[in-house]
Amino acid sequence: MSREAQFERFVMRRFEKGLRTGRILPPLLFVMIIIDFGFAAVMWLVDRKDYQSYGEALWFATQTVTTVGYGDVAPTTAVGRFFASVMMLTGFAFLSVITGIVASALVARTGGRPHAPDELDGLERRIAELEDD
Repeated sequence: MSREAQFERFVMRRFEKGLRTGRILPPLLFVMIIIDFGFAAVMWLVDRKDYQSYGEALWFATQTVTTVGYGDVAPTTAVGRFFASVMMLTGFAFLSVITGIVASALVARTGGRPHAPDELDGLERRIAELEDD
């Protein structure tokens, strides 16, 4: 088995375990915070014209990595825009991967099968009874 496949299996086992135990949120928040502070440092170092303080760079990084993007702080230099683009793609990719992992784990948890028809019939009967009351 290739190293990539081993790593993928390791990560998937950790995420699935985290979903089962409810302990997935802290590691995800930790990774997002590390990404946020790292990109803020890069933006502050490469674009001091637009980010005169680390706080401004951190505000921009937080908006960008979380894909909110208020637009109140934005880079104007070519280097700053390049790193901002990388930051946007990283934030989007990170959120997409997390969404996919959570969705995959939820589908795996249910076995990928929809509700049985008899379960749906029972629910429909119960709703009809409630409406009649």
